Amino acid sequence: MGNEKTYEMLEKATNLDYIITSNENQAFILEANLIYIHKPKYNIMLKDTRVYPYILVTDEQFPKIKYIRTKKEEKGKFYGPYSDVKFVKDVIEVLQSVYKIRSCDRDLSRKSKPCFLYHLGRCYGPCYKDVDETVYQESVEKVKKVLSGDIEEVKNYLQKVMKDYAKIKNYEKAAQMRDTLFKLENLFEEVAVEYKNGKNLDIIMYEPPVYLVLIVRKGYLISKLSFTMEGTLEDFLYQYYIVRKNEPPSLISTLYNEEISPEILDFLKEKGLKRIEKIGKSSKIYEMAYTNLQEEIKRQKDLSFALKQAKEILSLKKEPKIIEGIDISHLQGLYTVASLVRFENGKPKKEGYRKYRLDDIKAPDDFESIRTVIKRRYQKHELPDLLFIDGGKGQVNSAVEALKEIGYSLKDVDVVGIAKEDERIVFPGDIPDLHLPLDHPVLRLLIYVRDETHRFAIGFNRSLRSKRFEKTKLDDIYGIGPKRKKELIKHFGGIQKLLEASIEEISKVVKSEKIAKRIKESLGEK
Repeated sequence: MGNEKTYEMLEKATNLDYIITSNENQAFILEANLIYIHKPKYNIMLKDTRVYPYILVTDEQFPKIKYIRTKKEEKGKFYGPYSDVKFVKDVIEVLQSVYKIRSCDRDLSRKSKPCFLYHLGRCYGPCYKDVDETVYQESVEKVKKVLSGDIEEVKNYLQKVMKDYAKIKNYEKAAQMRDTLFKLENLFEEVAVEYKNGKNLDIIMYEPPVYLVLIVRKGYLISKLSFTMEGTLEDFLYQYYIVRKNEPPSLISTLYNEEISPEILDFLKEKGLKRIEKIGKSSKIYEMAYTNLQEEIKRQKDLSFALKQAKEILSLKKEPKIIEGIDISHLQGLYTVASLVRFENGKPKKEGYRKYRLDDIKAPDDFESIRTVIKRRYQKHELPDLLFIDGGKGQVNSAVEALKEIGYSLKDVDVVGIAKEDERIVFPGDIPDLHLPLDHPVLRLLIYVRDETHRFAIGFNRSLRSKRFEKTKLDDIYGIGPKRKKELIKHFGGIQKLLEASIEEISKVVKSEKIAKRIKESLGEK
């Protein structure tokens, strides 16, 4: 028996291929990996309601700790996902203060000047001096224990060191330990609830399409994640633990007793799961988890309500299920770029984001920049339900003029902007501006779009400026052609590392001591 989705998939399929595996378990893992890589249209997909970061401790001679937004093909141990980037950065800062493992991407095969973290006493500095590998690895293992949920060990360590410094009257160091301990306690006080049983468990609450995961490690609630997915609990377990490769704990507590296939259970048990049990409704954990689930459902409904409100309050032709926002960024008229972000059903759709270089615009001219982007975008792509312009009346009118030039009018699409001075919503032509309370759902939605376009544009502008700056400095040096320039950037990673390198090191790359000296003279001796 097939369903409608299966029939549609078969109708559109043009060919069939397969891979032979040794057993069912291998086939199961292969399927999950292919889904993760290719994200097929007809597969049930798990959608994040936010972007959840991970912490990675790399697998190297001197491992580094860093945060990443998604699991990449990097060697090392991943921890998370966590609730937000700020939490992750704060955790890394505390761990570096205590255990001093590096967070940089420096090439350790050659020594260089120490960074600011080394001078602050927050890094052993293996890039600068010889470090005892055994001592460093001991610190790495302690970091891994903390990230696995053993918070008490680092708290006890900080308390002991603080007292030791106080005994020898080194009050400055004692104060530093006190401040680090205070930050650690505050950090986990904000996002954690301590349970006396010290268990590792994931609590999964759900009212499809909303799924909520509370991650508890060593008795601390360290993360709250929410997802949307049309599917059963079994579908969720498959997507979250197998396709996304999140490590299962020893215990999973769920809202209902549901039948889970032996294939999925066997796979999870191989990864460390002992059992899946129904959460007791009389427990405090249930009360907290259920409250968080209802809050997430309410947030989702509020978002849907904001879109309906936007149609009425902004007098739009239809509910703005697809919003595209445009922002212009430049540095005193140089390196002008534009960003376009896409929101679907009130949430960012990162795959729809686009960047535009506006090299022909040499002087600061937001109006002309907007006209250029509008024409380039909508001569080739469909109009959204709502076009948002980061700017006031002039910028919005420029967008409308550009639309007219390519055959569109305000009958085809609604256009709005926000004046930055007072968060006033502006419309084209003679339509009066609209003031809404700062906490109004419609204004918050537009500000969210505005902030995202601004963030995306600024990031692109900085990247472009950096690349052009490096290119210009090397291009001015006689004897450096495209090949040598490429080899230098590839070897040293950038101008800063090249500045720090010796003539001998540069000479090995360019195969000429004379040119190496010229490079040092042109860039300036360090």
